[in-house]
Formats: sequence, structure tokens, C-alpha cells
Amino acid sequence: MKRILLSFCLAASTLFAAAKDYTDMLSVTISGIQATPTETTISVEETTEGQINIVLRNFILEVPGESPIYVGHIYVDNVELTQGANYDSFSLVNRQVRATAGDKEGVHELQWIGQKLSDAGLFIDMDAKISDTKFYCTLGLEFTGLDIDVVFGTDDFPSSVLSAKADDPDKLVNVYTILGTLAKSNVRKADALDGLQRGIYIVDGKKVIKQ
Repeated sequence: MKRILLSFCLAASTLFAAAKDYTDMLSVTISGIQATPTETTISVEETTEGQINIVLRNFILEVPGESPIYVGHIYVDNVELTQGANYDSFSLVNRQVRATAGDKEGVHELQWIGQKLSDAGLFIDMDAKISDTKFYCTLGLEFTGLDIDVVFGTDDFPSSVLSAKADDPDKLVNVYTILGTLAKSNVRKADALDGLQRGIYIVDGKKVIKQ
């Protein structure tokens, strides 16, 4: 399957009790025909292993002049992040994902085809950049001979390198998880990640990764 850029929004999943939401515009192009962009929300959950789970809720393919294709909720689990400049990133190639029926008001449960796609094997290509305030993502898949390209958000991230030990190492800071939970308070910046599990943290307002 060829690599296709796609960005998408994910709304809050009931599986992700403490998920962080990102809301932006979602643009879908189907075999060269672009549908009207819609506001969508991406929901991201950090795992205890320092990976993330993401979900795209109520994904619907709408080709102008054709009946909508109701896909449903698409889940991308256990994604490994790479620390970058003011953001983390990941790239997936031919990654198998799962889908379930959606819950959009007015759409009958039997109209959703997500589970059938999962049973047949649903694979995507996906690239993303993520910070504590922004999520930009491109995703591509093929479905019944159609090339599906999706773009969520805008790739306008700053490019400075982050470090938990930069600047004044004796500065007292608070440490938060990526979901906003206070992990440590009033600690030296140089010691901010000491004793914490592997994962993503916000130190002095900047995102860092504990390896």
C-alpha cells in the first residue's frame, strides 16, 4: 500500500478515561475528490509503557454525489513516540488497526462497517506530530479500490530542541504527565524525571521523554 499523508481527529473514547483531546479541522480526499473539511477531535491516551493509544471516532467517508460510507471508530494502539523539536512524532507503515461500530446520532448500528473491515484486515500508513497543545497527523489507506487521504490540523510546529535539564538546573519546577496530572512538585529541574516511570512528561512547560 502506497504511503499517503492523512491527518485525522479523534474524539474521546470511553476506553480512555483520562484521554487528552485535540480539536482541529479534518480533511478527507477520496481518489482525488476532496470532501468538505469538518471539525473533529483526536483523543490520545498515554500508556504506562510510555506509548500512546489514539482513536478516530465516527469516521465517515463522504464522496460528493454518493451515499456516505459509515466506517466507525478507528483505533491505533501502542504507538511508539520519538522525541523531536518541541514535539514528539511517530511514523507507521502498513500498520494494522481495528475498527468498531460508531455511535453517531441518527446512524443505525448495522450501517457501520468498521467491524467488517477489521475482520478483513484494516491497514494504514500514518505520520504525526504531537505536543501538549497540538496534534498534526496524516493518514492513508485503501478501501474497495479507493485511495483515502486524510489530513488533520496544520504542520506549523516550532523547531527548538527541548531538554529537561536545560537552562538553570537548580530551578524549582512542577512535573506533569502529558494528560495534565501532577507527578512531582517543587523539585529541581535537573532532578525532574528522577524516580519516574518511562513516559512523556511536561517539565517547566516543556515536553520531555523519560527513557
